[in-house]
Amino acid sequence: MRIETSLNDKGLWRGATILALTALSACGGNDDKVDVPLTPPVSTGPLAAAAQCSIGALQAAVPSAVLTAASAVTPSTGTAYCRVDGYVTTQGPAATSNQVRFTVALPPSFQARYYFAGEGGSAGYLPEPSASLLSAGYAVAGSDAGSTTPGVDWAFATDRTKAYDYAQRGVHVGTAATQALVKAFYGMSSGANANRRLYRYIDGCSGGGRMGVVAASWYPEDFDGVVAGAPGISVTNQMFFGKVAKYLIDHPDAWISPAQLQALDAALLQKFDAADGAVDGLISDPSVVSLDATLRAAFTPAQQALLDILVNGMNDFGLTYPGYTLGNPNGWSAFMLGATPPPWSMNPTDGRLPPAGYLVFDTTSRGLFGAGYDFASAFSFDNSADVNGWNAMFESVFTGSGTAKAGNLNAFFQRGGKMLFWHGTADNGISLNDTFRFFSDLASAQGGQAKLAQVAQLYTVPGLQHCGGGAGPQDVAAQALPALAQWVEAGTAPTQLVANRAAGTSLPARTFLLCPHPQRAVFKGGVANSAGLNVNDASNWSCQAP
Repeated sequence: MRIETSLNDKGLWRGATILALTALSACGGNDDKVDVPLTPPVSTGPLAAAAQCSIGALQAAVPSAVLTAASAVTPSTGTAYCRVDGYVTTQGPAATSNQVRFTVALPPSFQARYYFAGEGGSAGYLPEPSASLLSAGYAVAGSDAGSTTPGVDWAFATDRTKAYDYAQRGVHVGTAATQALVKAFYGMSSGANANRRLYRYIDGCSGGGRMGVVAASWYPEDFDGVVAGAPGISVTNQMFFGKVAKYLIDHPDAWISPAQLQALDAALLQKFDAADGAVDGLISDPSVVSLDATLRAAFTPAQQALLDILVNGMNDFGLTYPGYTLGNPNGWSAFMLGATPPPWSMNPTDGRLPPAGYLVFDTTSRGLFGAGYDFASAFSFDNSADVNGWNAMFESVFTGSGTAKAGNLNAFFQRGGKMLFWHGTADNGISLNDTFRFFSDLASAQGGQAKLAQVAQLYTVPGLQHCGGGAGPQDVAAQALPALAQWVEAGTAPTQLVANRAAGTSLPARTFLLCPHPQRAVFKGGVANSAGLNVNDASNWSCQAP
């Protein structure tokens, strides 16, 4: 049986290398990070299963999908659940069909909350459900978004149907199917629980954050709340990856080694640690940091030119992308520069793997222009036709996913939807400055910051790299989700978040006070800290207006 979903319904290569997968390992959904108790629903009690965990009992609830498996799962630890897998067949815009796979895990005690795990990178896999979310009574769903290549491989886009699904349709059809299954399994479609509201959340970082923003923009009725970490919502982010990679290919003498970046990181910390109001081993406010002549002197002229690109960003023929912060530049090796200088090799045994950014731009370019396309030889960032042509092709192929527009979220907010954005100040994959840019656009679209605060918040996270890593807290998504649920379900907007860093070999355990932008966390002890307050305790910080 094949059910087709048309556009009118509203519609590497397998070479993801060890280095790239390591760099992007935290870019997907946050199901492995949600490890703290979550608040219960505001009202009414849990629901029990009203249907059997079988294809026969559930297939009728999703006539537009094909269920392939439904069975009870009893893990060695954690909550037992019913797992249902299936797919929706989509058609067009190419003369091809595609199967968008989905999965949903249904706990025995359901708190009327639905969670969709957004995936980073090129998606392409079915996420395993979070044990902590299941124990908290969430139904946990996910989809491969119609992609067939997990990791950082967008070459599947040569099939424009797959590209359209990845861009926005795949999450939608997977969401529609899994929400229908949730309602059927717990008797929310008919019967005693028919009037029970289902609260629906989507959460992810990087590409997973993109999924949430795109879903709220294109299908505002699909979710009530979105947690978007470091969202990849600008096509020029991918172009910027390519610009850096191409510059290094053409100027291998400009390559900066990991050791040099580590030294720069230490020098910046020594010089600017106190500039944000606390001596705590972090630069919480990267806007206070600059590369002065003394710091630049440690690099050759060619390397200085590369640093200028990294920090100042891209402005090529009308296409712009803001540069990266200097909060923690030692993370640039994995994403931007590589562990070795070019020429790079896709052979994992020769020790010359390219950085993740190269793979992103290369595989996307092959998806846009054909498997044989080699941007290293065929593309020039000095040619307006190349630059604008690439951008136009991306916008056309990945319909609805290239450039997020703030005004497109109006319908979501008007329905009562809420959004929590978060972004690390040391992000080495997606520019924090671009999220600032988008949030400013949101404020304008909503009529000012005060009105925006009624529907959306942004939290900057000290020391955090791209979705994870670095010296900052590692559980921001786990803290954001219950705060968002309280906002959606009780109408109480968060005033702050507290996130955590576990003790490591070189860093003590720490709690971080996170404040909604434009507020910032200020240490009560100040730089001198004459009172001897513990800088690693969030209670010794306060949120203050700029």
